[in-house]
Amino acid sequence: MYVQILTAHENKLTNRFKDMNAEAALTAGAKKEIAYLTKYGRLLYPFHRLRRETYDYKKQSPSVHVENLEKYLQIASYLIPNDNPALCRPTIRHPDFQPNNILVSEDLEITGVIDWQHCVILPLFLQCGIPNSFQNYGDTVSESLVPPELPPDFDGLSEREKYEQVQVLRRRQLHYFYVANTEMMNPLHYDALSYEHSVTRRKIFDHASSPWEGDNVTLKADLIHLVKNWTDVTANSAASMDESSRPSCPILFTEDEMSECLRLNAEQIESDEQLQACRDAIGVGSEGWVPLELYDETKQRENKLRADALEAAESEEERAMLREHWVFGDFDEEEYL
Repeated sequence: MYVQILTAHENKLTNRFKDMNAEAALTAGAKKEIAYLTKYGRLLYPFHRLRRETYDYKKQSPSVHVENLEKYLQIASYLIPNDNPALCRPTIRHPDFQPNNILVSEDLEITGVIDWQHCVILPLFLQCGIPNSFQNYGDTVSESLVPPELPPDFDGLSEREKYEQVQVLRRRQLHYFYVANTEMMNPLHYDALSYEHSVTRRKIFDHASSPWEGDNVTLKADLIHLVKNWTDVTANSAASMDESSRPSCPILFTEDEMSECLRLNAEQIESDEQLQACRDAIGVGSEGWVPLELYDETKQRENKLRADALEAAESEEERAMLREHWVFGDFDEEEYL
């Protein structure tokens, strides 16, 4: 019953937004950011503190991000799957679909879904995706959509290596079986998921539309990835064209520029992994939230982490940077020495 109600509601919204222009949807966020940063932008440290070392602890100029956004606007129209108009259908989708937001009756029937804030209506090819609880993006096996298996030498691994491989397999299985069931039960969503470079299209759109937080690398790295894979990204839409009339990429980067940006992006990804390891070590969520009853214990773990970091610093300059840019915010050094 709930699914029927939701489908009817979605159909009403879809009809209301049936004239949505896919290119307008792709470019609105980037244009908003350009307008805001041009008028109000100021130098900023990257919001994620562990990333600041990548930028030599220097504030970043919004003008660099504006340049990247302008390049994005030059290629935005080529992200549209023109060969499959169904993928441009206006779609409403829950932004945080996970067990805590699903209401289930004693008869195990879904009776409601809560927490719809930040919900938007966008073309399907920008809305499709796997819920965070199931997705394993960034893993080449998962993104290739091949059935996951344990490595052939699994029996010869150590117990710790076996445990790690089982965890990898579990993540891959969740990703794969979500996609496999989507193919059977929601073929249109599957078509959007499996469309050529579907993840690339969504990532670059998200990074171009999100508020700038002092990061001048991520969007540029997306653009470079697009340039390097231009033929594949545009292959479906240009399939009916002869070779001479297929679109060439309107943006260019030098080899040195691409190499340096991808190096910095790899450093940022490593910083993000370190940040997650720090959060796991002290027991905090992505936004720093902890249950009230665990606050004191969590704070003690953070104190220990800070003290260890200061002790491990190899120079006074490094210690100064730790004090000023500590990953979990400002602190009184005397409390930890």
